[in-house]
Amino acid sequence: MELFQLRYFTAAARHLNFSRAAEEACVSQPSLSLQIANLEREVGAALFTRHGRSVRLTDAGAALHEHAERILEQEREARRAVRAVVGLERGRLSLWTLPTLGQHLLPPLLAGFRQTYPGVEISVREAVPARAVGEAVAAGRADLGFVHLPCDVRGLAQRVLLTEELALVVPQTHPLAARGSVALAALSDEDFVWAPEAATPEHPLYAACVAAGFAPRIACVSGSAQGMQALVAAGLGIALLPRLAIHPPEGARVIELSPPRPTRTLAVVWREKALSHAATAFQTMLTEPKRENNNG
Repeated sequence: MELFQLRYFTAAARHLNFSRAAEEACVSQPSLSLQIANLEREVGAALFTRHGRSVRLTDAGAALHEHAERILEQEREARRAVRAVVGLERGRLSLWTLPTLGQHLLPPLLAGFRQTYPGVEISVREAVPARAVGEAVAAGRADLGFVHLPCDVRGLAQRVLLTEELALVVPQTHPLAARGSVALAALSDEDFVWAPEAATPEHPLYAACVAAGFAPRIACVSGSAQGMQALVAAGLGIALLPRLAIHPPEGARVIELSPPRPTRTLAVVWREKALSHAATAFQTMLTEPKRENNNG
């Protein structure tokens, strides 16, 4: 049975008159009668008894009417749910992100998105390394991922968000603290406080040191940028960090690197042709700061 047949049937059941039911359904009375006859053949029972121009439901018709109304209400509810998602009155936005982006880049963007689309539920999960974020997106566990490049995970599209410079955080008592800037190549003999996920040549921090001619001598490891800077302030070494992550505590100081300064590139990744309406809307909002920067 087809939904349009159920609509014709329920209209006839309400009016108990095929002509008025046909007017409501915007079809000719013969067409409505034909489809009800087809429905009767399909269910194997008469649905109406005719009394002149009026009709009455049979017991089979009364049984079908109860179910038909529920089916049509479910169809209307399904249409309303789809319209709500498409119109972003409701929905879900799932993000995976590197910690520094989740803590310093995303919050104001998500606040703006939430203000525009208050009915969309937002979830944010932090993870390292960048490959873990990319793999979560590729597996469908997240709509969007926020990573540094490279993030070589198959099946993902990517768009660069920004490129940020790296800088040093050193103890206040370190000889470097008196310098205005220092070349990264001059730090090969320094002890570094490092992040565990950054101990591979693919990571932009490690790659920056290799490009400067040395592998970092890792004296201490911490799982967070805040923890790294606390260890620096305690005198356990110096830290090479991206600008977003630098918030030095008391006892630590930020030192610029001499040009050309190393950088890391941040990007958003997603599965091609798999963006939800909420993710598409958030992607659109991500372009706004870029347009402002291009304008001046």
